[in-house]
Amino acid sequence: MSNKTIPKPTSKESLFSIGEHFYALESLIIEQEGEITDEIDQWLDEYQAKEADKIDAYCYIIQKFDDIAQEAQRLATRSTSYKKKVSQLKDRLKYYLERRARDKIQTQRFTVSICSNGGQLPLKLNEDVKPETLPDQFTRKYVEPDMQSIRQSILDGDTEAMKIAQILPRGTHVRIK
Repeated sequence: MSNKTIPKPTSKESLFSIGEHFYALESLIIEQEGEITDEIDQWLDEYQAKEADKIDAYCYIIQKFDDIAQEAQRLATRSTSYKKKVSQLKDRLKYYLERRARDKIQTQRFTVSICSNGGQLPLKLNEDVKPETLPDQFTRKYVEPDMQSIRQSILDGDTEAMKIAQILPRGTHVRIK
């Protein structure tokens, strides 16, 4: 993580607006039959500097957002650990109260009580019941495409697979160093 301060951008133009100026410059150079005048040269220098500043600003923001996302991930990991500890402590406290046959205890700061859970009544299948032996009315069936099998079939030249799907080109991404 770099703590460099970047100078305030001199232009409020968008990256694509800057790109449009390069297209205009290209058209002007073609119009001038490749002749680069002082005006064109100055304009080119100005927009190359603006482009570099804008791309630098993009990279800076991308890096900052990535840093924030990594910190959020670190905190989420810690949160999971703390939630687990909270659950363990609550279970221990509940066990203690049940052992003491107490439903409620008042302390200086807290009132602790054992309460019944709400929602649907819990359900557990009998141990000798296997899901695949259940009648249809008690099962759910999910159908989803096997993308790996379809991909391999297309690569193997299967015309049936080619009728239902197509292999796409790999995408691209930006790497910032």
